[in-house]
Parts: sequence; structure tokens; C-alpha cells
Amino acid sequence: MAAIYSLYIINKSGGLIFYKDYGLQGRMDTNDSLRLASLWHSMHAISQQISPIQGCSGIELLETDTFDLHCFQSLTGMFLIQIG
Repeated sequence: MAAIYSLYIINKSGGLIFYKDYGLQGRMDTNDSLRLASLWHSMHAISQQISPIQGCSGIELLETDTFDLHCFQSLTGMFLIQIG
């Protein structure tokens, strides 16, 4: 199981409600966390609209060489984002 570096909770209008960094290195300041939440909300909404697949729920997983970003959207529209 991969380690969790950060956890973000974003409301359905794109505002950051909660974030917590669990790692000791690479901590972001508050402004960077707000930017990340807003950017992710926008990318998720755009990906739903331009997806060639009908009923696509947007980006759920972003994999890189150094981390994986998992996005879980609740029925109320809130996003839980785990970076690990």
C-alpha cells in the first residue's frame, strides 16, 4: 500500500474545505493548496465535458513517476483527493 502524502477536501463549487499534509518534505503553503484545489476542480469539470465517453465522471486517477493522485467524488458533489 502506498503512503498518503496529502489529503484535500473540496466542495462542489471548487473551494478548499480541508487539507492535511502527512509528509515532512515538499509541504505546500496555504496559497498553493488553494490553487491546487481550484485547478483540480476546473480540470475535473472540463474533463467531464470533453470526454468522448457518455456519462464520464471526470478524472479519477492521475499517475506520475513520483506520486498518484486519486479523486473520489461523493453524491453531494464534494471531492476527496488523496495524493500518495
